[in-house]
Amino acid sequence: MIFAVESQIERLAEKLGMDAWELRRLNLRAPSDPGPMGQEIVPTEGASQVWHKAQESPLWAKRGQSQASELEPWLRRGIGASMVMHGAGLGLGIPDHSGGRIELTPEGKIQASFGFEEFGQGLYAALTLMLQDCFGCAAGDIRIVIGDTDRVPSSGSSTASRATTMMWRALQRLKPPFVQALLEQAAALGGFAPEELTTGVGGIHRKSDGEGEPVVTYAQLAAAALSAAKPILAQTAFDYPTTPAGQVGAHYLYSYAAAIVEVEVNMLTGRVRVVATDHVIAAGPVINPMGFLGQIEGGSVMALGFTLTEDAVMQESSYVRHNLDTYLIPSFRDSPQIIRVEAIEELPEGDTFGPRGVGEIGSVGLAPAITAAVRHATGIWVNRLPISPEDIVQSIDWLEGVEAID
Repeated sequence: MIFAVESQIERLAEKLGMDAWELRRLNLRAPSDPGPMGQEIVPTEGASQVWHKAQESPLWAKRGQSQASELEPWLRRGIGASMVMHGAGLGLGIPDHSGGRIELTPEGKIQASFGFEEFGQGLYAALTLMLQDCFGCAAGDIRIVIGDTDRVPSSGSSTASRATTMMWRALQRLKPPFVQALLEQAAALGGFAPEELTTGVGGIHRKSDGEGEPVVTYAQLAAAALSAAKPILAQTAFDYPTTPAGQVGAHYLYSYAAAIVEVEVNMLTGRVRVVATDHVIAAGPVINPMGFLGQIEGGSVMALGFTLTEDAVMQESSYVRHNLDTYLIPSFRDSPQIIRVEAIEELPEGDTFGPRGVGEIGSVGLAPAITAAVRHATGIWVNRLPISPEDIVQSIDWLEGVEAID
């Protein structure tokens, strides 16, 4: 759908004789505007932020440069760009519950339990960093239990770019009662007032001691709690934020992105190669910088397949291609030589929803940016995906025929 909408913007701008990026500016949503289904959504400046930041891309300056190579005139390069807004969560009217639990184990570990699953998206690392940020503790003080439904509270599905947001929101709910229980237990053991204390590396510290040793270790707290048969634990359950009213499936939290792409088109073979991509992502605070890069870069390369090679041909309701020798996915060699990612982390003052998920936002805008770049390089409109070399060559022949008639 984004490929269709963004491609239409490019065509409309050309009909109007104006720059497509300027046409997008004229139609940017204001923070208080309703969402795509007319629903109320959380206000952000994300759309405007990515529109402006995209123009700082090193690729942007190439938009007006020559498209043909002097040494290899059959190779032409072009620059294209797209903008997207992407909703997270399952949407209004669809069960979208979540929850989590934090407890101090008998061994003195801060154990966080969630029902989400780690399948390569970096959930484990993101949760570790969030716990360290919440409690000022070390990675060695933490134990994480995820995925095992016998041992964890229901957290809902690991889909719809929702897991990081829901873990962050759960920790905001769990931290106050859990920390209060820790400090009260430590105060009783050490003869301190709870307000003098704070959580930190290895245990509970006096605020006045700075980076000193803990006055009570987590292991000592666990032993005291065990002997008193009073576990230190906090649990929460809640739903993903939803719009107050609207159609079923309407989203409430959105992230925004721009993709800028440079392509090289071989006018002899019709092959399209993506040389470089720049991504600007407005999705709130970045929890795990390396994981953030992995999601956007990985999603970008995955989208290359959707755009250039992956053709899911069906006959009589069955897929024709059954193996990766005919259903072609991008390899490392197919990846762009350059992928740059810039995060816009600011959220409006008073926003309580925290980081938005980035599991999808890195991939959804690449296809229309690539096809816009192909148009810039060759003058050919791409109308279907994946881009077929045969279609490119046939379009080149048609364009040359028109030029000959002229």
